[in-house]
Amino acid sequence: MSTSLAITNARLVDPASGHDGPGGVLIEDGVIAQMGSELDLDAADEVIDAKGRILAPALIDLRCAKEAALTPDGETVDTLCAAAMSGGFGTIVLAPNARSPLDKTDGFAGMSRGLGQRSVRILSACGATQGLAGEQMAEIGLMVRGGAVYAGQGDRPIADTRLMRRLLSYTSQFDIWLACRPADAGLSSGSVVTESDWSARMGLPSEPTVSERIAIERDAALAELSGGKLMIDRLSTAAGLDALRHVRSRDLEIAATVAIAHLTLNEVDAGGLDSAFRMDPPLRGEADRQALVEAVIAGEIDAVVSDHRPTPFDDKADPFALAMAGTLSLETMLGAMLGLVHDGELELIDALRVMTSGPADLLGLPQGRIAVGAPADLILIDGDKPWVCQPDGFASARGNSAWAGRRFQGRVLQTIVAGDTLYNP
Repeated sequence: MSTSLAITNARLVDPASGHDGPGGVLIEDGVIAQMGSELDLDAADEVIDAKGRILAPALIDLRCAKEAALTPDGETVDTLCAAAMSGGFGTIVLAPNARSPLDKTDGFAGMSRGLGQRSVRILSACGATQGLAGEQMAEIGLMVRGGAVYAGQGDRPIADTRLMRRLLSYTSQFDIWLACRPADAGLSSGSVVTESDWSARMGLPSEPTVSERIAIERDAALAELSGGKLMIDRLSTAAGLDALRHVRSRDLEIAATVAIAHLTLNEVDAGGLDSAFRMDPPLRGEADRQALVEAVIAGEIDAVVSDHRPTPFDDKADPFALAMAGTLSLETMLGAMLGLVHDGELELIDALRVMTSGPADLLGLPQGRIAVGAPADLILIDGDKPWVCQPDGFASARGNSAWAGRRFQGRVLQTIVAGDTLYNP
């Protein structure tokens, strides 16, 4: 017998409808049966008084990673799920990366079915090219039939223009996004930081911000030629934003995501050459960060992604230029976004939109919204609760966090997926 749950006296925030006000929900059979201030509490088996705390859709992440199977003490599906629950995520998407390119058709459908049995909704993207090498197209169609929700290329841009055109044309047949990091292959190859006076003084291989602009202009032209759907994956510069605005004026199907690191950190954080801040794309200047925040407000960014990357200690302990790029971010993403809210840079509804209804709309998912009949994927948030980021206490199996030691304000109290409470510390 199914149970029903009512949550009352909440600050109900639903970015999909633009609602931000008092209210609550009644959950029955895993979906939202009622919402608003007048609920049939007699129908509920359990009633939770939110006491004015924030009730929002559970978060959705389009880009996270686990480690390869059999990695000793590595991030498994179980630890990834635990990290997602504690971070307020109801849905996460495994994205291709160099160590796990997700480019093999054998077992892809079985993997998707297995992921679908988890309490957190786990989806998977597929690799666009074999080994993400940018040379031969992967068997995308078979992997889409096996459950892939988009095709991606990880951190590696595609230098071959003809291949990029073929990929956009082919993926258009399946009506899926082709996600590519906007970077000119020649300008970005081997870079570890953004080109600046600081990078020149340090003698570090650097990438000029114009690299993003060049890549976006080229890829958008190819999308226009082929009819493909282009996802600009982890936009990170003001120059890239200018290019995005220009190409969108041509009424193309173009989406844009930003990584949480680029919204909340900048190149000054990397100034001490702490490998925790070694990112790909590299951290940018403060003007770039502010431009990205303004783009979120303007609705120009469709989704903010965690780009969660668990990294073995030995790989992250190398000197900055040699260290593996990436940071853990599933358990800190909401806190980092709420930091922008508390600092007056973002309104709460804008911060939540790019983590809920925005990514849901890109993939055509029914969750990511609070509406009658929608899946009951919800989070209850104490927006003022202070806490300190201590990676040793993470549910994730790794500890490589760029936010280690930082103070946050706002934390998940409860994560509900399909009406079931998955996290309630």
